[in-house]
Amino acid sequence: MTGLERNKIELLDDAGKIFLAAFDHPQIYGVMSGLENPLQVIENIKKTDIGGFILNPGIFALVDASLVHKKKMVLRSSLGGTSMAKTFPDTHDIMVSPRQALSLGADAILIMMVLGGEHDKESMMKVATTVANFHAYSIPVIVEVLAADFTKNNDTEFVKNGARIAAELGADFVKAFYCENFKTVIDGCPVPIMLAGGPKDTDILPVAKSVVDDGAIGFAFGRNIFQNKDPKTLIKNLSTILRR
Repeated sequence: MTGLERNKIELLDDAGKIFLAAFDHPQIYGVMSGLENPLQVIENIKKTDIGGFILNPGIFALVDASLVHKKKMVLRSSLGGTSMAKTFPDTHDIMVSPRQALSLGADAILIMMVLGGEHDKESMMKVATTVANFHAYSIPVIVEVLAADFTKNNDTEFVKNGARIAAELGADFVKAFYCENFKTVIDGCPVPIMLAGGPKDTDILPVAKSVVDDGAIGFAFGRNIFQNKDPKTLIKNLSTILRR
């Protein structure tokens, strides 16, 4: 057994599942409807079946440890600019060191890998180097794959190949967007996959059921939770699907 192996297992529940509330969006968008007060949102859902939270460093440091007792805390560790920028960057920089992650009490980190842009190779190198740096401290790394062309983020071929590339570069878990034939994404990726978000303005429950049936080990949902009128009920229903 290694420290990294132990920490990867500890990130999952007893059934080998993970259910995260992704509250890292304001790094890009600033103040968002439903997430004006992230600490209050965490307080409101802390007693649900939500397994943990994805937060940016500044909010991470503000959270009272008693609020997230027994929850898994994932630190968003890359950044690619804001929605106010004139262009969307095709590579993300790493803003957190392994020591900072440990100091904040992170159980894992989340980084983005943008593929298909002019800096495709550089984006891959940053991910590979970051994985190696954090693994040296036994910190698990979740990689979320984004397309430089946003219209491809739900394209089956892109999602499938992007997930495999993330695994090839050392990702411990992949956070993948929903696409048709999601089972091909699962079958082509040798590391566990969690569903990122899911389609907006639709019933997320059938989507969640289908990806779990296909072999996804968890969810990392943001707006579907913090912009839902009844997040507690949604979390309960999603948990039932995930852990049935």
